[in-house]
Amino acid sequence: MKLPILNFVRWYPIISLILASIVFSVCFVIYSYYNVDDHTPVSLNGVHHLGSDYRIAQFYIDKHGGDNVGETGYSGTVCCRMLPRKWSPELQANVRWEVHHIIRSSDPAIPEKEDVVAIYQAQVPIEQYSEPNSLWVHFFTEGRVRIVASLEGPDSEKHPVHQNDDQAIKQAVTGTVINALFTEEELSTLRQEAEDERRKHGEWR
Repeated sequence: MKLPILNFVRWYPIISLILASIVFSVCFVIYSYYNVDDHTPVSLNGVHHLGSDYRIAQFYIDKHGGDNVGETGYSGTVCCRMLPRKWSPELQANVRWEVHHIIRSSDPAIPEKEDVVAIYQAQVPIEQYSEPNSLWVHFFTEGRVRIVASLEGPDSEKHPVHQNDDQAIKQAVTGTVINALFTEEELSTLRQEAEDERRKHGEWR
């Protein structure tokens, strides 16, 4: 005797396949719309064009710290910042930095000292790039700054800003002098964020 098969059971594999296709399509649209994977981590570097009697004591990008930029003109490399894989004209970052003047005596027995020249803040566009690479923050005289993305360092001809290029400053953004790198309110928020991260991820973060 042949058992009757309900239409639902007969069509279930096809319906399942259709539903799976719909779910996949919806997920793909959401993934594409929100650009879940459109950023990549890049290292952060600082370069100053102020001369050997100056250094950048501290600098921050969007409130995240970079290394100090010593009298040699170069900082250490800090990891990591996130950069969109595709450049867009509205891409920018908030830069804060503190400039120190190094005062040296002709008497080697007298230690050098430093004076704070100024503390600056600027909203700086990240200049156009074809693919995301290391971020280089260039500091100039007169409180001016540029941000470029480049795989090659400043000593390379392929780097967007050359060390001996007197015209490079013309494309830089002029910062505003501020009293401190962060206000008390901002410091309180940063401390709370750090504490939240510690609680969430542990001391290794």
